[in-house]
Amino acid sequence: MAEIEIIPWQPLIRPPAPNSEIAEIPAGPLKALACRNSVVSLSMLIKSDSNVFARIRFTDLVSGDHTIPADALKARLIGATPTPEAGAVMETIEDVDRISIIRSCAVHISVSIPKGIPAGMYAGRVIVEVAGEQAGSCDIEAEVADVDLPDVRDWSFFLNVWMNPATIARIHKAQIWSDSHFEAMKPYIQDLAAHGQKTAVVPIIFQAWGTQTRDPFPNAVIWKKRGDKFEFDFSIFDRYVELHHTCGIDRAIHCYSVVQGPGHRESNTIEYIDLHDNQVKREDLQIASDKYSEAWRQFFDAFRLHLTEKGWMDKTYIAFDEQPEEAMNMVMAMIGEHAPDFKTALAANTRSDKFLSLDDLSLSGVFNERGIVEVAPAERRAGAIAHLLDPDCSTTDLCSANMLTTFYVCCGPAHPNTFCFSPLVESRMLPWLAVQGGYDGFLRWSYNDWSDNPFTHPEYAPFPTGDVHFVYPSANGPASSLRWEQLREGIQDFELALIASSKLNGAEDMVDFEQAISLACRNPDGNEKAVGDIELARRLLIPIAARK
Repeated sequence: MAEIEIIPWQPLIRPPAPNSEIAEIPAGPLKALACRNSVVSLSMLIKSDSNVFARIRFTDLVSGDHTIPADALKARLIGATPTPEAGAVMETIEDVDRISIIRSCAVHISVSIPKGIPAGMYAGRVIVEVAGEQAGSCDIEAEVADVDLPDVRDWSFFLNVWMNPATIARIHKAQIWSDSHFEAMKPYIQDLAAHGQKTAVVPIIFQAWGTQTRDPFPNAVIWKKRGDKFEFDFSIFDRYVELHHTCGIDRAIHCYSVVQGPGHRESNTIEYIDLHDNQVKREDLQIASDKYSEAWRQFFDAFRLHLTEKGWMDKTYIAFDEQPEEAMNMVMAMIGEHAPDFKTALAANTRSDKFLSLDDLSLSGVFNERGIVEVAPAERRAGAIAHLLDPDCSTTDLCSANMLTTFYVCCGPAHPNTFCFSPLVESRMLPWLAVQGGYDGFLRWSYNDWSDNPFTHPEYAPFPTGDVHFVYPSANGPASSLRWEQLREGIQDFELALIASSKLNGAEDMVDFEQAISLACRNPDGNEKAVGDIELARRLLIPIAARK
């Protein structure tokens, strides 16, 4: 029988690659601190004196007469991803029936903490079996705080991550918008919902993002033209939005867009079926020209009626990606004339006081060493923490009190970010930075824009590796990543902070609250970050949030 050793690992640090030499680490239980109705990560290394296949099982976690059942724990293999920036990086989380141990391997464990259980220390074991016999085990201790998080669907944090339907069609060999395509998309949309996604991201025009991705986004609205008049088939749009709603994503609908992006283009390409000869044709319309405005007037007139019938008008946004002020001035003038009742959204890498007319603004920013963004909303709805920590920090009047305000990272900044090679703690920090800056949430441009082989060549030029995806494809839906799981746990921390902020009682609470946020946000370069700051911050917030 192989000799198996289980070593606890800090889940905010990427584990060593398989077959690595592992320094001596003190033995001990796998430990987690969690709120009720949350998912918490554990991580462990398994060492073996021979190459073996193993299975992992769990006992119930027990505290007195109360139990977290064994089936609330799930073990998945952590795999290495090659990157040109940093070599092999431990990144993927994959479901496997048996785990291959070649000297060593790393395992991610997720624990779903039920609602309604009493607070306390819940103890159990993880057991490694080889050839049907126990070869090793390790204690698990889950400390459950007396705090209930909302259901994911009710999280306040506004997560806006863009999923590309075309990439799923390619990987799963399905015709775009076919029944099999919708079936293939469902587990990915369910995964987004489980991580807190709040909006359906829906293309309403030919190649809404041009050809910046391996697979251009497919249009969910079929445009038709009879003479000079456009007609619109919204059946795919409806099915796609309703699939999101069924999966729990029903807060908003972001429609891209009346101009292809990102970046300003002189013309806007409209693809349509010419009903005279039933041929697919394309027409480039100069932005702000009479023909452009007339085409979109017809669209908005039809879209308004349709959305009103569906009851979706109030949550639908016409959205833009990194359009400069010149382009925004033109398209917003057109929308003001033909669609003043539609909400608008922009992911902005520029600044303009004209953005005050928007309903949803996502800002790119640079964070200083204290994790304070250089440009942040003037109205800080989460306790004015950044202003209290640094009264001289640069703020902007671009944001109004009623505007949905998020921030985003993409190719930059270098830190914090969510690349394959980014320190894991940076993914966990991002929602804390939202608390500190008074943001409503976080936007990331790409959930699944995979290369031809995302497991062996995940890079896709000119973007840093991982910039174009959070998850990986598998036969049954998404294979997760360590950074995607830590982002979700960071969003849970955001919800904890909101609960605590609603129960502040006096100067002492405020000092603890400020200290918690500043601890979690300091040193946004994960290479310099003390990962223990996150748990210290949570331990400061939990007694406040637990107050009845």
